[in-house]
Amino acid sequence: MRTSIFFTAIALIPFAMSAPSRRPSFYPRQNCDNGTADTTTPDEPAESTTPLCDLSGVQQPPSSLPPPTADMSLVLVALGQGTQNYTCSNATAIPSSIGAVAQLFNASCEISSNPTAGTASLGSIEETASIGAHFFLDNTTPDFDILGLGNTVAKKINDVPAPDDATKNVKWLRLEAQTGSSSDVKMVYRLNTVGGMAPASCAGSAPGEVVTVDYEAQYWIYT
Repeated sequence: MRTSIFFTAIALIPFAMSAPSRRPSFYPRQNCDNGTADTTTPDEPAESTTPLCDLSGVQQPPSSLPPPTADMSLVLVALGQGTQNYTCSNATAIPSSIGAVAQLFNASCEISSNPTAGTASLGSIEETASIGAHFFLDNTTPDFDILGLGNTVAKKINDVPAPDDATKNVKWLRLEAQTGSSSDVKMVYRLNTVGGMAPASCAGSAPGEVVTVDYEAQYWIYT
């Protein structure tokens, strides 16, 4: 994983809008009139991302996150590849999180056949078409826009340190869908993270610089 610095101060949503061109055509667009996110989904394709592989018996990797409740069904496991984003107020500050941007790829069949598959082993599916995008509406509000599922505005409910290397890999999360979502998604778990941790300090950074750190993760999505 690499760390890179952009030498202009940019807000998170415009940054999200510069995500790679493989994002789906219904990726949320910024409203240029007021600077807010427009989460309408024009011309969303009718095809679904519902996996052909059975996820009904698949169990999450062990963690201390509260498990999904019995009334929830695992409908998708997505590989997310992108960047965790941070900003520096000054050279002596600690980098502050301003969200993330990632493309999503359907990893359901790979996880169905091997529930313990590590994130790094799923890299080959990035050659398939992206099924959606993960981004932030503001510095603390994650959003998932996924073909066939719709748009899910989420809120972090729980987090735990990554069990393998918490100094390099961002935390595992439990996210709950919020009012305003167009999907039937109830819960999203970020698991098996690789990379994404902020640098230890802002040394050498000018005020307003944005630091991006590559990361990958599995997003387990429940309805």
